[in-house]
Amino acid sequence: MIQPRRPVWALVFLLLAWGWVPGRAIAADALVLGRDVPIHETPHASSSVIKTAHAGDTYEFASRKSGKNQPLYLIEERGTVWVKIRLNGEGAGFVRNDLVAVSREEYRSPRGNPLLIVNLRVTADGSVDRDLWVVQEGWKSSRLLGEIDGHPVWASHGEWFICQVDTNRPIKDSTVDRTLERIEKFSADGRTRTLLATGTYPVLHEARGEVYFYRDLDGQGDAVPPGLSVVNLDGGNPRPVYLLPERYKFWKEDGDFFVQVPPPVLHAASNRIALYAYEPHGTRVRITVSLEGQFLELRRD
Repeated sequence: MIQPRRPVWALVFLLLAWGWVPGRAIAADALVLGRDVPIHETPHASSSVIKTAHAGDTYEFASRKSGKNQPLYLIEERGTVWVKIRLNGEGAGFVRNDLVAVSREEYRSPRGNPLLIVNLRVTADGSVDRDLWVVQEGWKSSRLLGEIDGHPVWASHGEWFICQVDTNRPIKDSTVDRTLERIEKFSADGRTRTLLATGTYPVLHEARGEVYFYRDLDGQGDAVPPGLSVVNLDGGNPRPVYLLPERYKFWKEDGDFFVQVPPPVLHAASNRIALYAYEPHGTRVRITVSLEGQFLELRRD
């Protein structure tokens, strides 16, 4: 993940009003994700526990003075983010922001169960992280799988899914504030995970049993020639499909941020795939190749 270059806020407490977040976001009540989540009297782990919430419970946000049903975030001195919730007939309390979903995306298995929930979690520096949870059998169990980018992709039979996992490990290039991303395959219950490759933007071609993705780093975080790669669904036979011409790249600097090109677009019926890249002066191009790597077309967006 590329991080914007921004200072970390030094405030002990900071109020944040939730706004719009891209994606299929659901923002209503606070949904409890973790098991046996303590609700505290004040936003400190050492404060008294008012009650214990359970996975699947929902709570209203404690209203701000404006009267709007918007979450109220507070950040303590150690950087932990808390959200204030209303307890029915019991006043209000505080719960850690990483254990509840204030805004979320849901991806249900084609079988109907289990359910994947991406918790759009506000962090202490004002960014939004994407925590992936798997929920089974009507909230009989829930499990945090880790931080991801993008969204999970289910297999058509619902037995597994793939996603792009953020390792939170800095890459070797210290001039770029970026962490290493991996493509992983999970069993439907999240208990088994298989590392497929280091890369970003996985695109599933289920009929061929392959995953296409962008690669510009190796597993240690060192730079490699950027290009489109493919790997089998068991993690075998990783190989490049098309390497970018030398002057092209997947990322560009845009003010205080680094911006990545859009993901590849698979056209399975015509045996081709489109990938994107930036020219040195920042213009974005779309390159279409066959699934065997034969160059077909280049267009500037």
